[in-house]
Amino acid sequence: MIARLGRRELIRAGLGAAMLPGLRGLAFAGQAGPPAPLLILVFLRGGMDSLHFLSPADDAAFVEMRAAELRTTAEGAQAGDRLDAHRAVDFRLHREAAGLAGIWRDRRLALWPAAGLPEPTRSHFEAQSLMATGRGRSREARGGGWLGAWAAALGQDVLPGPFALAGQGGLPPDLAGAGRAVSVPSLAGGLALPGGRIGALAIEALHADGQDAVSRAARAAIGDLRALEALLPRDGEGRVLPYRPANSADYAGAGGFGAALAAVAQAAKIHPGLVAAQVDLGGWDTHEGQGWRLPNLVRTLSRGLAALDADLADLPRRWTVLVASEFGRRLRANGSGGTDHGRAGTVMAFGRGGALGGHFGAWPGLARDALEDGVDLAVAEDYRAVFRRVMQDLAGRSVV
Repeated sequence: MIARLGRRELIRAGLGAAMLPGLRGLAFAGQAGPPAPLLILVFLRGGMDSLHFLSPADDAAFVEMRAAELRTTAEGAQAGDRLDAHRAVDFRLHREAAGLAGIWRDRRLALWPAAGLPEPTRSHFEAQSLMATGRGRSREARGGGWLGAWAAALGQDVLPGPFALAGQGGLPPDLAGAGRAVSVPSLAGGLALPGGRIGALAIEALHADGQDAVSRAARAAIGDLRALEALLPRDGEGRVLPYRPANSADYAGAGGFGAALAAVAQAAKIHPGLVAAQVDLGGWDTHEGQGWRLPNLVRTLSRGLAALDADLADLPRRWTVLVASEFGRRLRANGSGGTDHGRAGTVMAFGRGGALGGHFGAWPGLARDALEDGVDLAVAEDYRAVFRRVMQDLAGRSVV
């Protein structure tokens, strides 16, 4: 039976670990205690077809019920990387996910192939909302996001003060409640406020004396943006220097997604107060044309994550990238060369300093009597239990 962990239980079991002995007094250079860990969420909006991304290539039911062009196989044009992850099933990672396959071989990638919401839903809006808050349907619809709670839980123990960053144009609900959070799709060229100097003065004046939540948040955001801006390296004429990723990391092959990841990596290096970040990658709602659409998405995802992994390799603190989508997709293809909304999907995590590398989660199988409602990969693990385990691992606590 799937454990139904609500947001309170999630915080108590996972985020609460950040406040326990051994993690109090988190600080940075020149301060006592270990540096704060960094948790980066990559959310795949639209519902990734994890059965195409991570295929049980030799599963007879899968071969029978899934169209050949929507499977990753052991041989031929659709062949993918063998993971040797399961004793009885030949799991293959999509051929365009070579970067992630390399992290798996390095024993630093963990995979949960059948995780998801315990509440049956095929609505993007509802599923994303539930995952952002860490609450079930029965919970009151208030409060912040689970990733914001992670940042807030570090409290005043982090110096020079914890903050969260969204590598995109707006603040996602997962980061709501972080206290200090900014949206920064890119650090190239600096972080000037809208409207230039006059616009910045107007925004400051508007919120200078307000004691409401919006004014306080505005002042905090302006302060965080300026603090980050002041740390950017510049040339002799004050112009922001181009970012140079470490270890020959190349974000160019991942387009805008790569640029957002690069902003997170640069911020993590120059501002040790960054404890949580999120970058979204959309386009996974593949109701049609999945055979040609999904390879492009997987290529972008894998190249971006491989670049981030290389770039952060020498970051002097623990960090983890958590990758999830709101649900998986149907086992059988539809009539438009795609797949419709399903249930369980794949959750991934990798990084430096943790102990989850090489873990492979529960697999319920695709036999007809194992499918949910006879059509979907069943949810074998509550995503909240998976997120909790990732947070416990990052916080440096043993997982029971």
